[in-house]
Amino acid sequence: MAWRFVIPARHTETQQGMSDGIKLIIRDLRVDLRIGHCETEQDKTQPLLINIECLASLSRRYDDIRENDLSEVINYRPVYEFVCHELTQMGHIFLLESAAEKILDFCFHDPRITTATVRIEKTTIFTHAASGGIEMQRTR
Repeated sequence: MAWRFVIPARHTETQQGMSDGIKLIIRDLRVDLRIGHCETEQDKTQPLLINIECLASLSRRYDDIRENDLSEVINYRPVYEFVCHELTQMGHIFLLESAAEKILDFCFHDPRITTATVRIEKTTIFTHAASGGIEMQRTR
C-alpha cells in the first residue's frame, strides 16, 4: 500500500483561530536581584529564575538560509540584556510583580509583540519547595 499525503492549502489562521506567529523564548534565566517586601530581603540580592515568552505575528516567511538581517526577526538578545544589565541596576524592587511589569514593558518596546508572559521565581525562598513566584501576562 502506497502512502498518500494530503497537503492542505496554506491558511493564515490555525485551527485555534490564531494567525501564524513566532514566539520569543528566554528560559531559566538566572539573575541575582535586590527584591522582596520582607525586611530580611532588603539588604541583599536574591537568586531568581526568570522565564519570558513574547508572541508576535509572522509577517513573512524565512526560507532563505543565508539571510542574516536581524531587523526582520524578534530578537531575544535585547530582552536578555535588559534583564541582566538594566533591571539588576534599578535598585531595590519590593514586589515580583513590579519586576515583571518592567520586563513586560520592555518587551512591548517592539511594536510587533502582541502578547508577553513573564514568570519570576525566588529559588531560595522556601525550605521545602523548589521556588515561589508569580507569572504575569499582558496583551496589547
